[in-house]
Amino acid sequence: MKFNNLIAISILLIIGLVFGIHADKSDCTNLDGDGAKPITEVDSEDVGTQNDYDDVVEEDDRDGVVYLALIGGSQPKANACGLIPKNPVAEWTGWGGPLNFDNATIGEGATTRNHIVIGGTYFERGFGAHSVGTFVYDLTGDDYVRFEGYVGMSDEKDPGDCGHGGSSHFVFSIDGTEVTSTETLTGTADGENVEPFKVEFDIPEGASELTIVMGDGGDGNGCDHSAIGDAKLLTASATAVEPANKLPTIWGSLKARY
Repeated sequence: MKFNNLIAISILLIIGLVFGIHADKSDCTNLDGDGAKPITEVDSEDVGTQNDYDDVVEEDDRDGVVYLALIGGSQPKANACGLIPKNPVAEWTGWGGPLNFDNATIGEGATTRNHIVIGGTYFERGFGAHSVGTFVYDLTGDDYVRFEGYVGMSDEKDPGDCGHGGSSHFVFSIDGTEVTSTETLTGTADGENVEPFKVEFDIPEGASELTIVMGDGGDGNGCDHSAIGDAKLLTASATAVEPANKLPTIWGSLKARY
């Protein structure tokens, strides 16, 4: 009986290792080194300094969290890195492609990717692109119940670049129906960095795809380094446990569709 119990436990452990959901940053195609514009942790971030930060959103290691990735993940079933888009790579970014790293911004070309800082907050996970960019994620690989993430403009273009650090708006749709969108966001406003905006919404049962569009802010896209920090899908097991590290929800420019 004890022998049979050991066999059963071993089988369960193997199943857990093979099928367990955990998006591990170390399994992604990570940025090599500090980036073209290194990030700097400070006591109080300054709008006059690019890529300085005084807050951090670490990787969410709860069971049932699947990060949206670009390179190292898989689809329709996510691997340890996360879930990658199913639409053509050429649709992911208007300029500066192809995207070649996970957890990095667009930078100024293929060799200049940077870590993700939005409004003075550094995000360990996420992705960035020049607008206009479209990302279509297959939701059929698991029973996802929620999306969460923070949107905004990368601090790598603040201050002074294009006058306001770039501009963009973000649109989120499920199965062709718009769920949530933002107004046009800029990198800076009134002499201050614009804080990252939280986007979160439930995913209906049976949903098949999530589409994220990083749209042009309307004044040219040369400086529009759009970014999504901590972009993740949650299963029911993840929603039952609060994350260890999160920012307050800021709703100022969100428009819910349902």
